[in-house]
Amino acid sequence: MMEEVDFYTRMYDEIERMRKEGIVEYVTSYARFREILKNHRVTVAVFTTPTCTACMVYKPIFYMTAEKLRDQAKWIEVDAYEAPEAAFEWGVTATPTTIVYVNGEAVEAFVGVLDDESLEEIVKGAVERVK
Repeated sequence: MMEEVDFYTRMYDEIERMRKEGIVEYVTSYARFREILKNHRVTVAVFTTPTCTACMVYKPIFYMTAEKLRDQAKWIEVDAYEAPEAAFEWGVTATPTTIVYVNGEAVEAFVGVLDDESLEEIVKGAVERVK
C-alpha cells in the first residue's frame, strides 16, 4: 500500500513541476481560457474538478503526454469550478473531459480517461490539420 502512495505522490510532484515549467497551464479564469484559444493554433484542454477521482487517475497521463508533445500544442488544465463559463460554453457536463481545439474550434472531444497512445494520436491528428 505504501508503494502506491509513493507512486501517486511522485506523480503529483511531476505535475507540479510541469506546471511550473509551463508545459501545462492551470487555467482558473474564463478570460484566460478565451485568450489561450485565440492565441494558439492547437490547444489541448482537460476540464477537471478537485473532487473528481477519475481526474486524479487521468492527470498523470495527460501531463506526461503534454510533456512529450509540448512543442505541438498548447496544453491546459481548466478547473471547471473556477472557470465554469468555459465548461458551460463547450457543454462539459462531466469530468475529466478533454477537448482538442484547432484555431479556437473544437475538433475532438471525449469524456473520461484515455490512454496515452490514444491521446497522442488524437493530438497529432489535430496538428496535421493545421499544417
